Amino acid sequence: MQVYLLASGCKRTVESIVFFLCMLVCTPTFAAIGFEETIEKISTALKTGHAKNLGSTFASSINLSLKREDGVYTKFQAELLLEDFFRSNKVSQLKEVQRVNNDSNSYLVYSLKAGDATFRVFIKLMPTSKGYEVIEMRVE
Repeated sequence: MQVYLLASGCKRTVESIVFFLCMLVCTPTFAAIGFEETIEKISTALKTGHAKNLGSTFASSINLSLKREDGVYTKFQAELLLEDFFRSNKVSQLKEVQRVNNDSNSYLVYSLKAGDATFRVFIKLMPTSKGYEVIEMRVE
């Protein structure tokens, strides 16, 4: 038995409508965050010195270089290290120096002023199914 519905001038079978609704509900969707949104989130976190918000943009592991100490850290470990950094270095100014986003490279360079010191912050991003994630961060 086929029942036809008339909607917007198109005939559709009940089966095709049910199939469409099932595909719509059952198909997983990802809320991918774009490059610009990720940059905005990173910039805001750096300006406010909020390590947890900055950490929300990190991949599960990150190559972090913080004042001459290098290592590969988990997201949580990197947040803790940055929290200590921001605690002793209150951010007063942040200026974007360079931005690159192409197929092979996506990175940002900032000049971060904290107290009497000025730091160069390099952040490398990688596209994922969730959007862009920070895979490397250097604070020099």
